[in-house]
Amino acid sequence: MTYRDILVQIDETPTSRGRARFAAGLAGRFEAHLTGVFLKSQFLHQYMAAESMSGMSPDMIDALLTEHLKAVDKAGEAARMVFEAAAAETGATSEWLTIEGDAPTDLVDCARRSDLTVFPVSATASMGQNRHSAASLALANGGPVLVAPADPPSGSVGRNILIGWNGSREASRALHDAWPFIREADEVHVLIVSHGGLGGPEGLLQRHLERHGVTPNIIRDSSDDASAADVLRHQVKTLGADLVVMGLFGRPRLAELILGGVSNDLLAEPPCPLFLSH
Repeated sequence: MTYRDILVQIDETPTSRGRARFAAGLAGRFEAHLTGVFLKSQFLHQYMAAESMSGMSPDMIDALLTEHLKAVDKAGEAARMVFEAAAAETGATSEWLTIEGDAPTDLVDCARRSDLTVFPVSATASMGQNRHSAASLALANGGPVLVAPADPPSGSVGRNILIGWNGSREASRALHDAWPFIREADEVHVLIVSHGGLGGPEGLLQRHLERHGVTPNIIRDSSDDASAADVLRHQVKTLGADLVVMGLFGRPRLAELILGGVSNDLLAEPPCPLFLSH
């Protein structure tokens, strides 16, 4: 297994330059095709359809629409130039897509047709208001999302990997979705946070990784869930990990919303790039 299609969200904001280079570096590393996607907002059209336009002449409406579309197109062109420059630096084959971004439908469709999606913690369509989170994208698309921090690393990522493991379906899915990174890593650490004991067939997990040519460093911690995110952050800093692999929302979604949870905590302020899978 490897990544042959990588999707990255790019917009006109300053952080997109680093994210474009980050994704282009991955595309070059895995010899993958890179697709840049720009989320185009039609919010003004929706707003004007919903609000009373009495008192506005047709010419005023047309002028507002034209101004909005010109601004979005200008932003899209600026984003495209950033993306193409980054792709050219690595020699990755690439293409550029502009899609409807006010609703998540088109974005999810694109992500489902890619091996890996690189996304910020959250993003809005250009000149729009609706915000899309990396978490919601990972929940919907059926594949992994690599969350790039605001200032992603310029070098190769995934050389020192920390895997968050709790034996759940989501953790297993993340582990197997991340194999292309894990196989090439110089160091692989598996953090097992288990409240009330260290049970479970973790010897099987270690032997499973070893059969794939990976010698993991197994780290066990008996902290409860309330401090699991702190444990992960501490281990990232202690180990110098440059990528965290974890299942997204290992507990029921309602419990995550009420109690917070590891996923929400880490996504609020990623300590490094996060590889998420659900």
